[in-house]
Amino acid sequence: MKQLTKTKLTKTTGIVSVTAALLLGLASLAQAASYNTATETTGWQGLGFTDTLYLPQFDTSLGTLTGVTLHITDAEQAEVTIENGSAAPASITVNLAGSVEATDNDLIDSIALLNKSFGPYSLSANEGPTIPTYNGSGPDFQDLGLISDTATKTASSSDLSLYEGLGTVPIDVTGAGGWSASGSTAYSLNINEFAGEGSVYATYTYTVPEPSSALFLGLGGLALACYRRFTR
Repeated sequence: MKQLTKTKLTKTTGIVSVTAALLLGLASLAQAASYNTATETTGWQGLGFTDTLYLPQFDTSLGTLTGVTLHITDAEQAEVTIENGSAAPASITVNLAGSVEATDNDLIDSIALLNKSFGPYSLSANEGPTIPTYNGSGPDFQDLGLISDTATKTASSSDLSLYEGLGTVPIDVTGAGGWSASGSTAYSLNINEFAGEGSVYATYTYTVPEPSSALFLGLGGLALACYRRFTR
C-alpha cells in the first residue's frame, strides 16, 4: 500500500511539473515585434506653417499593440548673407532657432527644437563712406549660401486605442523659426528663401502569438487530464 501511494505521488508530481513547464513555455510564445510606418512630411514651406499629416493605424489582426512612438523631425534652411556695419572689424556668428511641434489630438504634444550657430565669420570694418553703408560686397561682407540644420524628437503615447484600426491618425504639425546674429554692434543680416519642413513617422510595438500556442494548450490539457486520472 505504501509502495502504491509512493508511485502515485511520484506520477502526480511529474505530471504537475510537466504541466507547469508547458504553461511557462506557452507564456514565452508571445513574441515581441515592431515596425515603422512610412514617413509623412509637410514638404518645404515658408515659416511659420501649420499642416496635418496622416499616419496609418496599426492593424490589430497582426497582434496586440503594446507601444506607440512618434518620431518628429524639424528641418530648416535659408539663403543667408551678413555684412558688418561697425567701424571696427568684427567676428560675427549667425544663429538659427526653430521648432516643429507635433500633436496627435490626445496625449502627445511634442516639439523638435532646433538651435544652431554658424561661424564666427571674421569681417573687416564697414567700408563706408558713411558708417554704416551696406552695399553687399567687399571684405566686410560674407555670403553664407544655403545653410540648414535639422533636429529630432521622439514621444510615446499611452492611449494605444487612438492608433488601432484600419484608418489613419491625424498629426497636427506646426513649424516656426528665426535668425539672429551676434558679435558686432551693427550688421545687416539678409535672409532669403527661409523654409521649414516637418516630418513624422510612428513605430508600432506589438506581440504576436506563435502558431505552436495551440499545441501547448493541447498538451497542457492532456497533462491535466492525466493528473485527474492518477489522483483518483
